[in-house]
Amino acid sequence: MEAAADITRDTKAFTAAIRNQVFTFLRGLVNGDYEQAIAHLSSPQDLDGQPWTAARLQQALEAYHAEHERICLDPNARNIRHTYVLPAEDKRTWRVQQMLVDPQEHNDWVAEFEVDLARSREAAEPVLRLIRIGSLA
Repeated sequence: MEAAADITRDTKAFTAAIRNQVFTFLRGLVNGDYEQAIAHLSSPQDLDGQPWTAARLQQALEAYHAEHERICLDPNARNIRHTYVLPAEDKRTWRVQQMLVDPQEHNDWVAEFEVDLARSREAAEPVLRLIRIGSLA
């Protein structure tokens, strides 16, 4: 029974659940509803313990918009090829990089998350922490 409850065992389904949560977060950003975006994170802080606030997200998006018209959320943007999942060597976390797809397809910005596998098992849903939003350069 315990194994059936471990949502991290089915990698494909767990990755899909992570991607759905990431896109719900991104939808908040696109709509300018930063509080709503933050509500879809399991932790309102980055890895250094700095809080993600509406003002901080807005500042990150202003930098993005200085270079790009908008973030796309269309089927092309949601294609799995724009999501990179990197399991940590300690097998405790996954690092997820979601490409921020822009209309010109420069695709040179990412939203980067950490997924806590043990806490995801406990919560029976992905436990996401936003690490950064920024340029790949």
